[in-house]
Amino acid sequence: MEEYNIAKALETNAFGTTVASAAYINPELWLAKIEDFAKANIVMEPLGRVYTELVGQAGDTLNLQFSAEISAAALNESTAITPTAITYTQVQFSPSEYGLAVALTRKERIRSINDIMSEKTRDMGYALGKLKDTNIFTALASTTISTVTPNSVDVSAIASSDTMDTDAIADAQAALKNSDEEPKYLVIHPYQEKALMKVSDFIDASVYGGREVVLNGEIGRYLGLRVLVTTQVAANTTTSTAKDAFVLGQDAFGVAYKMGITFNSEYKVLEREFVLAAVEEYDIELIRAARACRITAYAA
Repeated sequence: MEEYNIAKALETNAFGTTVASAAYINPELWLAKIEDFAKANIVMEPLGRVYTELVGQAGDTLNLQFSAEISAAALNESTAITPTAITYTQVQFSPSEYGLAVALTRKERIRSINDIMSEKTRDMGYALGKLKDTNIFTALASTTISTVTPNSVDVSAIASSDTMDTDAIADAQAALKNSDEEPKYLVIHPYQEKALMKVSDFIDASVYGGREVVLNGEIGRYLGLRVLVTTQVAANTTTSTAKDAFVLGQDAFGVAYKMGITFNSEYKVLEREFVLAAVEEYDIELIRAARACRITAYAA
């Protein structure tokens, strides 16, 4: 006698996922964690000098004076020495406010799976830091400093073959050294990093630094420079497929604070709403043009 497997329908009234009331007891699970958004490396402020003289006292402007170099010369026994003129230069900082705010209803705050106010406090601090890096790049780009390009091409003629290379970096270093300044940093865009990573003499940061070095945007060293990478490096205003990287000496620019980051919160009783604002006040100026050289190279 042969046996057959016969497919049978479900029993009458079998309780399955398609039953309407199943939705009442089958839970939807939500992770009690919000995935973070992508963040740019914040790298610029430590490369400059921070001035806090305006913080906590009256005044809206900080004046920074520089003494000009004087020179010696050969003397003639029968001729009196002519006094050298004494001159000074000055950089003026005039801080401005930068900030942002968020608002949250009380009803939503007590229902959320995460602490929204704490999360946004952190995000606001990052937003201010990112803006500060942007402002530093703007200060560098808007000032007359030396510029070099790969293969010595005109900025308007930069092509895909004019990538970041050893010659361009060495030329930028020479520009600083020619003014008796010491080049220390190379700040580049990730698209410019591609060419540099292929150079055999490039020293990866993992060889000499720990996790903190990499997280702070430093990817390695090349030609004696600490190499930092960030997407904050701006596109060149003449050639959109090129980026303006920089070789910098220490304290090429300054950041003068009137007020550090300050958080203020308010609960609006009638509206039942929390408002959180973050504000800081500072100015950024290039203080030593000879300590900065722009490398405009292809980056796309």
